[in-house]
Amino acid sequence: MTDHGPARTLIESIFDAALTAVEPSRVVASALTTTGLPEPGGRVVVVAIGKAAEAMALGAVETLGSRIDTGFVVTKDGHLTGALDNRFYSAEASHPVPDQRGVEATRRVVEAVRQLTDRDLLIALISGGGSALFEAPRPPLELADIADVTQQLLQAGAPIQDLNAVRIPLSMVKGGGLRREAAPARVVTLLLSDVLGNDPHFIASGPTVPGGGDASRALALLHRYGVESSVPQPVLDVLSARNAADDVDTSSDVLEIVGDNAIAVEAARVAAETRGFRVDVLWNGVEGEAAELGRQWVDQIAASDADVLLGGGEATVTVRGEGCGGRNTEFGLAAAIELASRDLTEWTVASLATDGQDALTGAAGAIVDASVVELAGARGLDAAAALASNDSATLLGQTGNLVVTGPTGTNVNDLYIAVRSRD
Repeated sequence: MTDHGPARTLIESIFDAALTAVEPSRVVASALTTTGLPEPGGRVVVVAIGKAAEAMALGAVETLGSRIDTGFVVTKDGHLTGALDNRFYSAEASHPVPDQRGVEATRRVVEAVRQLTDRDLLIALISGGGSALFEAPRPPLELADIADVTQQLLQAGAPIQDLNAVRIPLSMVKGGGLRREAAPARVVTLLLSDVLGNDPHFIASGPTVPGGGDASRALALLHRYGVESSVPQPVLDVLSARNAADDVDTSSDVLEIVGDNAIAVEAARVAAETRGFRVDVLWNGVEGEAAELGRQWVDQIAASDADVLLGGGEATVTVRGEGCGGRNTEFGLAAAIELASRDLTEWTVASLATDGQDALTGAAGAIVDASVVELAGARGLDAAAALASNDSATLLGQTGNLVVTGPTGTNVNDLYIAVRSRD
């Protein structure tokens, strides 16, 4: 029997190196040091939105110190540590489905930026998760309408780009809405990307990036995912109205991507090679159904002569069962079943969310090998049945294969790692 303990230890160290490379306070501090900031004649206001909001704000404080007059942080439940001083208003809200706390926090941010003048500077620190956390429904929509359409699209397996393409025209603060409220202030936006391809319109639905809110595309996406007939009627009414946004001059804005999936994958590669392993990067920005990607990953590693294989991307899950699972646990269980069926006992596979949160599983993902199926069977569990019912996290929890990190403070999609154990 192959001892997979060293492989798991290596995977954990590679994952840690990837997270360090996209640690929000560090990348924000670096960007603010090297980016030519407009010299404000007035106030400097920081607005940080998303899962990495607090850490990004700490990076701004580290660099700008007393130059910051006030700030706002809107982040996910469990992500505040209290590390910011009393210049900052900080709030937690629900993710991935928005709640009233997020609406109230958004109201406070909008009221503050409306007071800015052309002498002031707004530093917007945006990370994934902001689409749910930062919300002001476009009248006559209610919060419940946006929550409903969000939930339906998630259940249908819509990737973040498509989900946000629908949400942007339903909101007053997405698609550059916050930027319009801040005019005529100057704006610097630093983005920690959880959107493959790094289109700034879709990272947290682009609160400071005008555009991306094509109502006709949103309607087409509702049709594509089969939810057009089941979303609330006000959603269809607002999209059919095709509200035009006021123009805003962004010619002097600064916008920079400070961290993304590619940076994390590259750091993982360096970490493995530094330890003397032969490394191949197989995937960059991969998307697709999680279970199918898990099987494809095993196809890839079976044909490789490398010691460590890496990939990056973000899968989706079309929910058909009532179990507990996420995209990374589903990927992991599908890979484990494939490893067992092909007797690939020398490989250990990981699928891990960089934010430490694989849907609502309470885990970052899983590290698996071919023994998972046998371990599950010894506990009276059927791995294939669990996969079919979207119950991957339950099974992998009972076999001891989940990886629980808690919130990591960053958010740049997922990492896929495979390590060969050589006897």
